[in-house]
Amino acid sequence: MEQPRTVHKYGLPLTGSDWPGLPMRVGHFPSAGRVENLSCASDTVLLWTGATSHVDMAYRDANGKTHQNRFERRSGTIDIMPRGMTIEQVHWRNDGGGSNCVSVNFASSTLAQLLGDQGRPLPEQARPRFAFSDPHAADLISRLQAQVVARNPLGAAYAQGLSLTLASYLFARPSGASIRAAASDAGGLPRLQSEALMVFIEDSLSRDIGLVDMAAVVGYSPDHFSRLFRQTFRASPYQYLLGRRVERAKTMLRDPSMPIAAIAIACGFTSQSHLNGVFKRMAGLTPGQYRRG
Repeated sequence: MEQPRTVHKYGLPLTGSDWPGLPMRVGHFPSAGRVENLSCASDTVLLWTGATSHVDMAYRDANGKTHQNRFERRSGTIDIMPRGMTIEQVHWRNDGGGSNCVSVNFASSTLAQLLGDQGRPLPEQARPRFAFSDPHAADLISRLQAQVVARNPLGAAYAQGLSLTLASYLFARPSGASIRAAASDAGGLPRLQSEALMVFIEDSLSRDIGLVDMAAVVGYSPDHFSRLFRQTFRASPYQYLLGRRVERAKTMLRDPSMPIAAIAIACGFTSQSHLNGVFKRMAGLTPGQYRRG
């Protein structure tokens, strides 16, 4: 007889303290079930996959008002659950097998690192949304999950960049402050700051540096820094970092005695295959072909 599966109503941690991006959890749910008293301390986005679910939910919003919802949740759809919301009870029945959920938590500590003083992503009176389709958001969450599962092979700058992109895409709201910020971004980084940043990046190519590290050099939040960086260097911080690593690799490849695997690590790539893929994409040939001329 099949044993009933234990349902972890919040899912299980997918990321740990060494993950540079937004915290994530993963949950696996049977074909039918019920959970109660789910509270949201932070804004949370959930991506569901698996069987179609028929869901009945009672939740209490941040003002204490109770709502009843009935909806159909299909694979690839998304929920947004604002901070302060409490799911009093939720019952589901699937058409077939179980379902899976990957959640991205917009924790205040991570947002403080990535967004600086801009605060939380959702407005105070934001309402939850259930089972809506957004292929771009689903793709961003899936990319974050893939990085976590593969132990972040593309590095901190990529993970933090994806996290910022997801936050900006889902939660950006036009305002006078954002308009003023965009206007101030038009000139990019001042010359002395951009020069200090270039020196820092060149000195750090062998390390896994992220947006937080680069932004700290010039004293901006990573979110604001990313916009200024694009204005200055005409590339994202991650793409610029990759370009500098490839240029460093080209220089080192001129020494035929140095193994390509050692060059990959010295230039901040996670492996020789990582270097091979990036090098071919950016230079048009593999490191071995480049070395042979």
